[in-house]
Amino acid sequence: MGLGGGPSEWDDYEWFRLADLPAPRAAEPAERSRRGGRRGGGEPAPAPGGDDAASLDDVLTGWLEQNPLWRTGAGTRLLLADLDNLRAEPRRWRARMAAVVALAREADHVAMAGQTAAVARARPHLAEFAGVARGVADGSDLADFVLLAAADAVHLAADGPVQAVVVSNDNIFAGMADWGPLTVLSPGADALSERLRDAAGRVVDLVALEQGAPAPA
Repeated sequence: MGLGGGPSEWDDYEWFRLADLPAPRAAEPAERSRRGGRRGGGEPAPAPGGDDAASLDDVLTGWLEQNPLWRTGAGTRLLLADLDNLRAEPRRWRARMAAVVALAREADHVAMAGQTAAVARARPHLAEFAGVARGVADGSDLADFVLLAAADAVHLAADGPVQAVVVSNDNIFAGMADWGPLTVLSPGADALSERLRDAAGRVVDLVALEQGAPAPA
């Protein structure tokens, strides 16, 4: 046990005042580039072709432009989007909404529905279609019934066949294949109803598109 009087452990440290330090030098553009580039707030700058929200928007909407889901001369164009089925983390959610808007702009009739929270989340990303989305109470299949009722109204009023693009995995929409060409943009084909898969003339797996894989025809 020490008796005191010797050098203190603190004698090995050099003491200074923070006020005496020089102001930090702002990094030059080239130096920031060498460090990898940072956005304000510490986020990495997106790499060209990276998976930030904007580029994923381009992936989905670009694919739809190159691979149209609507058939020329195949009847009235009806888009149904189940917003509950489309739920995803923010980056993918925004890109999915961009894809829905792109399809809606080419449709003759558009119906969108989901639980209140899903609709509130979607509206800021639905552009001119924000007012189309209908919110329903929490509960199984309530949004499906709203969408199917809208589809029935279009079918009854249509003078000829109705071609539908359905953004959903739910089997309740399978009967629409009797009206005309039925295309399903599935929010994950692993969860797609077998009845809807069998009824559809074409199924596109949204998850596969997001991952950059070829979508099945």
